[in-house]
Amino acid sequence: VKSQILLKFIMFLYFTILLAFIGLVYSDNEFLPNGLPDHPGMRAGYITNYTKIDTPVVSFTNSSNTLGSCSYSDTCSVSGYTGACVSISSSCCSTGTVTSGLCPGSSDIKCCTQSTCTTSSASGTCMQTSLCSSKGGTSVSGYCVGPSDLQCCITGTVTGSYGVDVSTSISSTAASCFVSSGMSYIIPRGYKSTGSVDTNVCTSLKNAYTAGISVRDVYMFPCPTCSASASSQLSQLITYLNANCATQWSGRVWLDIEGSQYWIGSTTSNKAWYQKLVDSCSTYSVTCGVYSSSSQWSALFGSKTYSYGSSLKLWYAHYDNSASFSDFSAFGGWTSPHAKQYIGDTTLCSVGVDKNYAVSF
Repeated sequence: VKSQILLKFIMFLYFTILLAFIGLVYSDNEFLPNGLPDHPGMRAGYITNYTKIDTPVVSFTNSSNTLGSCSYSDTCSVSGYTGACVSISSSCCSTGTVTSGLCPGSSDIKCCTQSTCTTSSASGTCMQTSLCSSKGGTSVSGYCVGPSDLQCCITGTVTGSYGVDVSTSISSTAASCFVSSGMSYIIPRGYKSTGSVDTNVCTSLKNAYTAGISVRDVYMFPCPTCSASASSQLSQLITYLNANCATQWSGRVWLDIEGSQYWIGSTTSNKAWYQKLVDSCSTYSVTCGVYSSSSQWSALFGSKTYSYGSSLKLWYAHYDNSASFSDFSAFGGWTSPHAKQYIGDTTLCSVGVDKNYAVSF
């Protein structure tokens, strides 16, 4: 009897140890409530070979499918309007119509339709491009969360004209995106502050021309401290443009007058160099304009009343995020501007740009 009891005890101990061992082997593959195996990759914030249920499974670039921190996980439709399934708690449908029960995922993900959107030229409503066309509107990409054909529809009259200036090469894709975003002119850099032609300029002008951007000027950031004269520097730029992209260039050069650190030092010397640059425009029969601001003008020339070259058109800078001339104050002999750079160092179509406004460029 004692031997039988001892045998049963040994067998019980054996199976207890075996079960404990099995538990140790499989403890690292515990399943979480959402059905996904927990492992170091997921704890670190990413998953290998799995997809989190509560994370949108579609990722997009900022050009048309996401807006700020908002993205979408699926599409939906309400009363003929295509919408996007977005997070409501993240304020991704603060200006649209929210409809429950049309989207997969958590209860926070709901259908958002007819969001109000504001482009650089006017406000509108997010809707599919085909519907916008049937309403006689114009679709502008980059202002709505959703698939690429869900865009901001502008149905009213757009006042003013809008464009960008850039200091990098513009691809054909970016140029086409600029057109879709309502840009009607582009001003790439043609001459660098180091005293040489920016050889990216013709690539940008050609792509802008092919995309249908109607006005394609260039800007010149001169080098007053370089050995080459003002006349020589302008000549270098014009010669390069005429030799490589004369057809695609609209024919105007904007003289970028700013940055006292790039200039000679004394206001007298700065004036003399600037006047030679302005005079060179007539020498080479090229249309020129001046880009500056009241503060930059005064810093370089000692007074905002200095007015040489005021017969040229003025493109001024004031980053107040307002597409209007209501803020303009006369300087340099100009009583009214031609264009305004109202947003600086921003991104459009995945390109670093400055945004500009004009009544008619």
